[in-house]
Amino acid sequence: MKREISVIDLGTNTIRVALAKCEKLKTSNDIKVLGLGYKMAKGLTYGTLTNIEELESVLLGAISNAEKEAQKHIKNVIIALPNWAVESSLVDKSISLGNNPIDKNQIDRLINSNNAYNYNEESSIIQVFPISYTVDNSEGIQDPIGLLGSKLSAVFNVITVKNILINNIKNCFNQCGIVIDKFICSSYAASLAIASDEELQSGVMIIDMGGSSTTISCIANKVLLYMGIIPIGGSHITRDISVVLRTNTTNAERLKILYGVSSNNNTLTHEEEKILVSSIDEFGEEHIQNVSKSTLDLIISSRLDEIFDLIKEHIVENNIDEKYYTNIIITGGGSRISCLNEYIKTKNLFLGSSVRLGKPIGVIGSNDYVTTASFSSTAGAILYGLNNCQYEKKIKQGNNNTLLQRIISKFRKGI
Repeated sequence: MKREISVIDLGTNTIRVALAKCEKLKTSNDIKVLGLGYKMAKGLTYGTLTNIEELESVLLGAISNAEKEAQKHIKNVIIALPNWAVESSLVDKSISLGNNPIDKNQIDRLINSNNAYNYNEESSIIQVFPISYTVDNSEGIQDPIGLLGSKLSAVFNVITVKNILINNIKNCFNQCGIVIDKFICSSYAASLAIASDEELQSGVMIIDMGGSSTTISCIANKVLLYMGIIPIGGSHITRDISVVLRTNTTNAERLKILYGVSSNNNTLTHEEEKILVSSIDEFGEEHIQNVSKSTLDLIISSRLDEIFDLIKEHIVENNIDEKYYTNIIITGGGSRISCLNEYIKTKNLFLGSSVRLGKPIGVIGSNDYVTTASFSSTAGAILYGLNNCQYEKKIKQGNNNTLLQRIISKFRKGI
């Protein structure tokens, strides 16, 4: 296991930079975040790099903050890509076998064989998850090592990203003097941080409520089996509050997290309970208004109803096996709404399922932010890097003179 790792989480609303190490505590190996930096995301929107200079400026600012706290320089990173930027597809592959028992080399040969992957020249593969193997006519095999046969086949979940986006991201990071070691899908990363080994093995559904979208991921045998996206997330709730109450997005986000949604139906009590809200009138002047708790409840619950209705429709339309959503974990920045779990239970949204909110497990740091649901995908990318990255092939990314690049870039941006 690696001892230290740096990751950058390209979230929809926030870009997070973390430098962390594996620290052996009393009973287990936990993750200690040595340095953390985060900035409001700019320049990267819904599958397109819209402004490379804005993204570079935000990255350099967040990296600088993380480096100052850690008192270390960041050179190589793992990138957690936003869920809207990736695509998930099932692919069948096969190879012929000799008379020898199947070993790891043959598994690697199957995964790395060229057939069937090059179905889309406009995209690059960032992750490949083997769902099940078939040896001759024996199907549904999870681990074929040691078996004999003449043909080895497998179904893979292949995660891809558009080349134009991946190349622009590489170019931007190269300008910042940062070498990218590996890309990882944010939804899978989040699962590593919030689910137990038993849950990842037996089967779990992760509902990641991001800023612009909500991602549904199914994981079993520690493999990402399915990923789907609903184009509504926590930012839509914030925007609703901002528009209806005529307040800025910062205030709206605070109201969403602090007061949240009611877990009971006592409307009369909430009509009497008032909340002070700073609002802007039609003349552009700021005023303090009294808003009933029931009004805020209605705004938030209306959008939540829509999100969870779409989630249930998505599950049905995509024939997701019931065994994968008997255990549900909800995470992401959008899940930080106060009383969300109680709201889900009151509404009976997932009958017969165990539902809980997910936060990073076993992560410590000087900032409480590392224990929130917003940090789930960042924490998962750290775990992934510490456990796996030493086996990954480096990504080619231009000039490796990172120190000179960083000095030039920081000078240009005034950081």
